[in-house]
Amino acid sequence: MTKNSAEARRSILDSATLMFGRNGFARTGTEQIADHAGYSQATIFFHFKTKAGLLEACLEDALARATTNLVAADTSGTLQLAERLDRAFDDHPTAEFLGRMLVEFGDNSTIKPVYAAFHEHVRQLIAAELERDTGVGGRRAYVAAAAILSMMVGIHAEQRLETIRFDRRDFREMLLNVTQLLLHQLGRPDGAGP
Repeated sequence: MTKNSAEARRSILDSATLMFGRNGFARTGTEQIADHAGYSQATIFFHFKTKAGLLEACLEDALARATTNLVAADTSGTLQLAERLDRAFDDHPTAEFLGRMLVEFGDNSTIKPVYAAFHEHVRQLIAAELERDTGVGGRRAYVAAAAILSMMVGIHAEQRLETIRFDRRDFREMLLNVTQLLLHQLGRPDGAGP
């Protein structure tokens, strides 16, 4: 097969993540992935058994990398966290892959819980920053965190569709403005807010 099995596996995962993200699962063949990675199809099947097994490994790898990159920094604040989370989506093959797979397989009983766990991780990070920034905790911080995450997911879907009227800076500004509004609302002394 190859002298360096770990290197082959990594190269195949990177190629598959890139190609599945660009073209989708159904329109990407294992032969294309093998050619892109510089290995044979036999190497793919040796490491992953099937195309579905390769997809599963790509998803696990992408979510593990994304989760590792989202470890709370130094309690830098909700706005900075929202900006860091938003930047994680900039021209990145992992973000493209995760977005496309969510669209293609969002109702899949194997993949859906994995995404749900990842989104819960992100909501918890945001909620913790909101609590530190505003002193508001519990359900109010969690609901506000869910609103910020929903805005983020929506913005990234929208920016793939709307490429004429708004540029990347505009979408980032929208996200940060909504985050600021939620922070302001949570910090109001009358207790109004999410």
